[in-house]
Amino acid sequence: MKARRIILLAIFILAVCTSRARLNASTCEEPGTIGNDRITNPTQGFDISFQYYLPPCYEKQTDARFPVIYLITMPFESHLDPDQNYPMSLADRLIHQEKLPHVIIIVPSDKVTQGYHAALAMDLVPYVDKNYKTIQDLHYRGVGGISHGGGIASRMALQFPDVFGSLGVLSGGIAEGEKQTVDEWIASIPTRNLPRVRIDVGEQDSGIAPFTQNLVEVLDHHQVPYTLNIEPGDHNWAFWSPRMESYLLWFAEAWK
Repeated sequence: MKARRIILLAIFILAVCTSRARLNASTCEEPGTIGNDRITNPTQGFDISFQYYLPPCYEKQTDARFPVIYLITMPFESHLDPDQNYPMSLADRLIHQEKLPHVIIIVPSDKVTQGYHAALAMDLVPYVDKNYKTIQDLHYRGVGGISHGGGIASRMALQFPDVFGSLGVLSGGIAEGEKQTVDEWIASIPTRNLPRVRIDVGEQDSGIAPFTQNLVEVLDHHQVPYTLNIEPGDHNWAFWSPRMESYLLWFAEAWK
């Protein structure tokens, strides 16, 4: 019986490794797919529509499962544009260049409403896991955002550390009045579940700097490791666009 269990365990591990290894397959020359979806029966009271990117040959990779990056307040894309650094278009190019593993990208509709971050974590993530071929493991699930989307992403990752393994903030942070709540969230996170954190902000982005500083101070208070990049730039796509490649590849570092 013991030998049989060992054999079954070995088969299971091999199957998982084989499935995940396919994420790095780049032999498919087809482009990825952009589509739209929505949650019709949300439990948290928020109607959530979202756009998705599925990697090349998604349907043909029948046994594969893919990591997911949730991106808040990113541009919706009508098609894959070879000249743009929007996340889905860029991800498709990076996959074909063998720089980025096959990945699913989810961009929910934007709402500036209290509690929306919890709805995304509690309704959107389970829906995506149920209806798409995801790896249902926090280390293969990241969340990030631009501007106030970075604040939403921060709340998602720090209130739900068992859901997201990586947090990427572009020109964002948290309000002064949120610091105590976020501090309490982080205090309750087991060390093993602390997310990886990356923060990028422009030197001339004076309007967002206090929000970024609030987030950094709370992270420092709990000695949460993070990468902080402060470089020339303002609160605009001219600052975000050239950083999008390193941003996506940073999420992928967790999947190695």
